Amino acid sequence: MKPFRGINKTSFSRCALCLAAILVFLAWASGTSLAVPTRLLFVGEDISVVTSASKHPETPEDAPAVVSIIDRKRIRQYGLRNLGEALSMVPGFYMAQKEWGKQPYFRGIPDSFLFLYDSVPMTSDNTKSIFPMDEEMSLDFTKRIEIIKGPASVLWGPDAYAGVVNLVPLEGRDIDGIDVKLRGGTPNHSGHFTVALGKNYGLWEGFLAVSATQNQKYSTGYNVLECSDNQACPRQYRRGNGTIDDSKYIETVFNLSWKQWLRLSGRWSEMTDRYVVGEMNSDKLWAAKKKTPFRFIRLEAKKGFGLNNLRFNSYYSEIPYDEQLVDVSWHSKSHIYHGELFFDRKLWNSQGLITLGTSYRYNEITGAVTSKSFLPDYLQPGNGLFAPIINQEDFNTHLLSFYGQLRRRWKSVELWAGLRFDSHNQYDDTFSFNTGARWKPTSQWLTKLVLGSAYRTPYNRQLVQRDDLKPEEIRNLSLDVSWNPFKNLHLNSTAFWNRIRHHVNEDPHGGLSKPGSHNIYGIEINARWTPMPWLTLWGNGTFFGDYGDKESYKTMDYIIIEPDGSLKPYYSKWETPFDTGPRELFNLGADFSMLEHLNLSAKLKYASSTINYYDKGTISYSSTPKWITDLTATYSNLVLNGLDAQVSIKNLFDRKYSVPGKFSDINTNPFTAYFTLMWHY
Repeated sequence: MKPFRGINKTSFSRCALCLAAILVFLAWASGTSLAVPTRLLFVGEDISVVTSASKHPETPEDAPAVVSIIDRKRIRQYGLRNLGEALSMVPGFYMAQKEWGKQPYFRGIPDSFLFLYDSVPMTSDNTKSIFPMDEEMSLDFTKRIEIIKGPASVLWGPDAYAGVVNLVPLEGRDIDGIDVKLRGGTPNHSGHFTVALGKNYGLWEGFLAVSATQNQKYSTGYNVLECSDNQACPRQYRRGNGTIDDSKYIETVFNLSWKQWLRLSGRWSEMTDRYVVGEMNSDKLWAAKKKTPFRFIRLEAKKGFGLNNLRFNSYYSEIPYDEQLVDVSWHSKSHIYHGELFFDRKLWNSQGLITLGTSYRYNEITGAVTSKSFLPDYLQPGNGLFAPIINQEDFNTHLLSFYGQLRRRWKSVELWAGLRFDSHNQYDDTFSFNTGARWKPTSQWLTKLVLGSAYRTPYNRQLVQRDDLKPEEIRNLSLDVSWNPFKNLHLNSTAFWNRIRHHVNEDPHGGLSKPGSHNIYGIEINARWTPMPWLTLWGNGTFFGDYGDKESYKTMDYIIIEPDGSLKPYYSKWETPFDTGPRELFNLGADFSMLEHLNLSAKLKYASSTINYYDKGTISYSSTPKWITDLTATYSNLVLNGLDAQVSIKNLFDRKYSVPGKFSDINTNPFTAYFTLMWHY
């Protein structure tokens, strides 16, 4: 393990020079005042607010980024249970169904977003396999979901690669009482309950919620029963019939604030996700389970003095990671300690804002997986000698960062620029930037042009016992145009281009791919129309193309012992196309509220076909295009005030499709119905 290198002289000089220039500029402008004006959420108004784009509350229209918001009303209208269901309604996103749940793609890049909960990153140098898309993270506690499209590393650091998704939890004033929710579902035997308490006592405000979920995966039977005890698999490889147990998830969320300047929040969770995995062109099925609970405690303090604001933010988070295939298991854990000091000053008579910050993160990892056998290779009749091998190692990482951002507005035009320096002890020091322009010539038109870059933390097996790595880099250019020709009609389109360098992918058989380059270009379109007060129609689509390197893999097949006793390894090499997921996506939806207490919501999802490769690229599987229809009906004040009932149906017409899984193709989820009772007191 390499010791902490700190900041080398060249990098420090560059960083100090940049920050000195910003500070000189700040001193020159010190006589001017106030921040970029923002529209906040007042009582009686229905105005969305976003904080992730600049760490200040502002409307998506004013934010220095391309922004989407999913608010609490929309979550409720469509019976959205988890983050995967919510993001699938947003242009650019595709949720790939896997055996354990959903894997997120955004604009053709898998696992490319930084997920935050209450502004705490759900990430770790330990693994890239944490996708909080399913029941492990309930939306019952969520006030809104903020989505920043495009690199956001200037404010959020590494892994804010293609963007940021921030789940903002409810606070005491949002409940001001008790909320109870009960839900049951079929055919997956789903059961769920939530209890939330919130209260605003003037200077004090508090919120506490607990939820639990239990359900069963749609495929439950397996026939490979045993394969371990450090012996060759065929000796312990035993056939039979088994059924997996239900998956279970528990989480608790709380926050407590005093006088709007001191805030303590946290989350605790426990989970066991059970599923079945199969092999391509084989009848073998085996049980698997995964645990990736995310826990944190966060303290934030804010203080304003004159034209200045100072904020201190710190958190501790941990992610225990457990995985098991058949009865071969491994465990690892990540502990993250983070502290950040954040300063801003208002400039130019309410027309500008400068932001400066520094942060330090220490990550302690135990049991990081540095290499892992491909289990199906060991479930072969000819294997009488070898058992699966999992190599693990402990290591620590340090990250010291400095960043700054400046914004300036002139009537209908606003410009901004930001820069971040990251010094990591195990990969190259990096500079991230973000710059853009916002132009609003009339109340009907709005245009944003954004250019930015970001980096992504390398995989475990790249980090351990190595340094001076080149992390994955992305540069993005986005042109976002909105047009509101009438009060009830909103149209929007976003053209984008992503340039990706040093990209590394992970294959279950081949491990890590050789670093490569790729380019993805496309367009997102979005429309919302309310022709009548009781009817809203909406739709969005994503279309893109790509070009660049293929994903190149190399793996050792076997070792021959030479007559002189030396070992001679033999390798296989293969290439597969860059995995973008579907290149055409769209959603169509409608909201009906003709009756006073009844609301109906319907949506249609489409995803074009995809191709996946198995068995060292020798087997290709092409899925068929997918059309999925969901329907939700909500009746408010059923029997008594505050008691609401909801029926939500997923895959209404029971369309059956096969999609790429981990080792083979799998079936998508069938027709599923959920019944929910919600009570507020």
